[in-house]
Amino acid sequence: MPCTAQAPCGRFLMLASCAVRQLKPSARPLMPLARASLLRHVERRSYAQLSKQVGAKENQQKERANDGKKQAEHLGRDQTHNQIPERLIIYHAGTGRITFLAMLKLTSIFVSVFFCANAASSYIKADKPAYEVVAVSLCGVVPFALIAYTSAPFVTQIHIHLPSAARASRLALERYVQAIPPSAPLSFTNISGISLPRYSKLQAGDLRPAPPRARRFGLVNFVRDTTAENAARKWYNLRAVGKFYVQEAPIEKHHNRSKTAKVGRKGVVDVWIWDAIKGKIASRAAAKETGRP
Repeated sequence: MPCTAQAPCGRFLMLASCAVRQLKPSARPLMPLARASLLRHVERRSYAQLSKQVGAKENQQKERANDGKKQAEHLGRDQTHNQIPERLIIYHAGTGRITFLAMLKLTSIFVSVFFCANAASSYIKADKPAYEVVAVSLCGVVPFALIAYTSAPFVTQIHIHLPSAARASRLALERYVQAIPPSAPLSFTNISGISLPRYSKLQAGDLRPAPPRARRFGLVNFVRDTTAENAARKWYNLRAVGKFYVQEAPIEKHHNRSKTAKVGRKGVVDVWIWDAIKGKIASRAAAKETGRP
């Protein structure tokens, strides 16, 4: 008699074999499913890479924004630390004087062109004597040369370039001016022959009072040595300005050194700094005359 335990086992094997036979024909349609899963995998990878790139760009933009904020904060701290600008005006001749002198120079140019180009040529065409042609030409040349010669030393503005330590506060500026060194950089502004500004960079120690023979009828009160600067320039460049005329009281006289004077819409002019520099120049000149170091 057969064992009763083998009957269920046989039935199970028969059912398993039938299931395998049913699964064999359906193995072929699995390829599209695998392809779809592969496409989904590729799409996921691409999306992940794209999201990483977008995230990296966003991080870079955030870093740049943070760097900009840091630079702005650093600049704000520097501006807070330096309450005074680096380039400070210490002398202004006055807008009216500057405008009048510029217009006078332009007028002399027009007069010179008229007499030399128009009047002299008409005299030549009319066969006038040579001395008359020369006289008419001089009528245009002499005013231009005279105005250019007498107005060349006229200083319109003076600026001082301050170090960082002197710009921290007003008190630091006053201490720096009280012990201002001869190497303090200055910028003098003159008017050129064609009414354009002409700048001269020098040091406070380069200036000295003008000797009597160099005062040009009282139109020069400060001079400097320009030999080295002219030697470094090309032959076609203008010569450096070595004679200056700075008016004694172009603006209201100040007795308190901490006061400033307004000049129109230009801001303020710290005349007291120029007064201190003039005092240093005079003291150095007096010490040189007496032979003291």
